[in-house]
Amino acid sequence: MAASSDDRGNERAGGGDGEQEERTDGWMATYADMVTLLLTFFVLMFALSNVDNEKAELFLFAMSRDGLTAEQFWEIRDRYDPSDLDGSEWDEFFPYPPPGADEDDEGGGEAEKALEDLYNAINNWIDAEGLRGELAVAFNGDFLMLTLLNDVWFDPGSAHIPADMVERANVIGELLAANFLVAEPFEILVAGHTDNVPMSNIALYPTNWHLSAARATNFMELLIAASHLEPWHFYANSCGEYRPIATNDTPEGRQANRRVEVMITRARANPLWDEMFNSD
Repeated sequence: MAASSDDRGNERAGGGDGEQEERTDGWMATYADMVTLLLTFFVLMFALSNVDNEKAELFLFAMSRDGLTAEQFWEIRDRYDPSDLDGSEWDEFFPYPPPGADEDDEGGGEAEKALEDLYNAINNWIDAEGLRGELAVAFNGDFLMLTLLNDVWFDPGSAHIPADMVERANVIGELLAANFLVAEPFEILVAGHTDNVPMSNIALYPTNWHLSAARATNFMELLIAASHLEPWHFYANSCGEYRPIATNDTPEGRQANRRVEVMITRARANPLWDEMFNSD
């Protein structure tokens, strides 16, 4: 008996065996879920990429402050703006001295006293000679910072130190030798800084990096010669125009940025120095 047209239609629709056709588009729901999850992931990554630098630094500082030296502590503390913390909160979160900075260090008191004596000696000399316009000195209990105004100590665009400034550098070196505890490991960093005005004498100093390096090195060599201290206590650093302390938009700001800084601090942990100073 011939099949009716309705029967033939049902066979075609049901695959010829009378069953309904199985759906094959279920993968679209899974694919849509995956795309949604990817979109959520990328939105989250974008949100995390907008990090508040100050908050991130504060977090890293809080997580690692037990391993910081007191010098590093003050450097970060001075850079961070604690405007959202009152004094009690700040001291609670970041007590001074930082944990472990000078812990169980019998020489800490003597070294700090030696730095204080050096600070007083330099301060007295500056006042006696009327050199406040040429030198500035600061001391916070952990390190001493001596700042030289480049406009006085160096000719513009030059790293040559005039004769009268050489005499004053010699006095600083003598004060350093007479007032610092030589038997204690310490470091003397001489850092050169400039304003952001491009160099004119590019044949000698192609960039401000080169000029600040030459000034720091020249002054460091004078200190070594005058103090007769071991050269391994010293190192020079070139900062160029990239660590200003004032705006470069005014003559006064540029003058403040042209400077050489001498930082004297206790040495960081160094196995060679430990062996040198703690050997029997």
